[in-house]
Amino acid sequence: MKDAQERVEEIMGLLERSAGTAYYGEPVTQLEHALQCAQLARDAGESEEMVLAALLHDVGHLLEDEAAERHREIGVINHDEIGASYLLARGFSPLVAELVRGHVEAKRYLTATNPAYSHRLSEASAATLALQGGPMNAGEVRTFQQDALLVEKLRLRSWDEQAKRPGWAVTPLEHYRALLLAHLAG
Repeated sequence: MKDAQERVEEIMGLLERSAGTAYYGEPVTQLEHALQCAQLARDAGESEEMVLAALLHDVGHLLEDEAAERHREIGVINHDEIGASYLLARGFSPLVAELVRGHVEAKRYLTATNPAYSHRLSEASAATLALQGGPMNAGEVRTFQQDALLVEKLRLRSWDEQAKRPGWAVTPLEHYRALLLAHLAG
């Protein structure tokens, strides 16, 4: 495995390259979305692992992965699984990876249990939902409700939905370099 500094540079490079890429039907770039999501976690006083999960929740969209189920207009359908696997392989904690993995499940759960939530989804998010399995069925809802990280996954999902504000001035990417390095070196 690469040393921690090399892994941080790899991740920073992925994020930096996403600065010019629109975030699938939303009024922000992929980097703006990631930084806004991380800002919301920071503003909520969350742990470093939650902030990292917020920053990296969509990393699966940024990877060239042969297992990616790509859709031209809405990105990588299975980006949650691809992103979680990628992060684990680079030494991120199981918590960060599981939160990344769970942010799509959280959307499926919320659309199944809160009818008003579905109406708040952007057009792009609603389109991905259909390709990601749609709202959970009753059995999936019961299982998800038993998840030890249920509250955290729902918070991450909330930030994901809010992190689409054009022109919002947030903490720049470079600020997260030290946090990434501390996490991967620790």
